Amino acid sequence: MTWSSEIPSWQDVVQALREASDAEESVRLGDGVDDEEMDGWGVAVPEPVREVCRRVGALHVGGHGDFGASYPSGAVSGGAAWRCGEPGSFRVVHTNAYAETYYVDIDPATGAWGPVFKFWESHGAELVAPSLQQWLVTVGELVEHAARDAEHFDGFSTAFLNWFSGDFADADDEFDEDSPAALARTAGPATTQPVTIEAACASGDPVLAHVGSQLPQGALLADLRATTGPTRVPFGRHPMWPGGTPVYGRFHNGTILTAIGHT
Repeated sequence: MTWSSEIPSWQDVVQALREASDAEESVRLGDGVDDEEMDGWGVAVPEPVREVCRRVGALHVGGHGDFGASYPSGAVSGGAAWRCGEPGSFRVVHTNAYAETYYVDIDPATGAWGPVFKFWESHGAELVAPSLQQWLVTVGELVEHAARDAEHFDGFSTAFLNWFSGDFADADDEFDEDSPAALARTAGPATTQPVTIEAACASGDPVLAHVGSQLPQGALLADLRATTGPTRVPFGRHPMWPGGTPVYGRFHNGTILTAIGHT
């Protein structure tokens, strides 16, 4: 699966979310939020995101939870938010029963919103989409695919789970797993191996060296500048991973992902 280089307009995002809510009875849009509420989120909210949120709230997908910038912060369970990084550097946009936390990177200095990442209980993380807008349009498309294919999965809920995960294990024999959309989904993310701060500082790359110089001993970092699609980073499998619960950070407009073990 590869991404388009163009960020969808707020109008395109709103249309995609509305079409998703029209595609299935159990999918609905939350109410839009006003600027006063957004000002209380504790992060800068750029105008394109505000335009979306003023018109539509988070997309509620049946038993699979909410998706969007207006995801209720109180719903982030188990203290997962602290693993996203420093306060003011992220906004959680989805969590689910599979211990996955999705969040968008935010540059505290400029207020710019960057890529969407996720992590789960094991020591791994993934770059999911280059922008919140692209991720929301993708989620809307997955809802529509699931609504169309519900008969092949014993209902919409199972169909959406399969489309969202990219694993069509629950499909019946008549489901077209060779369709372009299904093949793109099952392709799965690429994998980028992290490196130590010592390797980053010795790389000769000024960006990696600068980031490496700001991290404590034992931290790992992954270079995501050349990615063109979803990319997984298996921090916990690196031989130099120090152990502990990983806390993530982003540098260089969200293109360098870091992990520090917290005990």
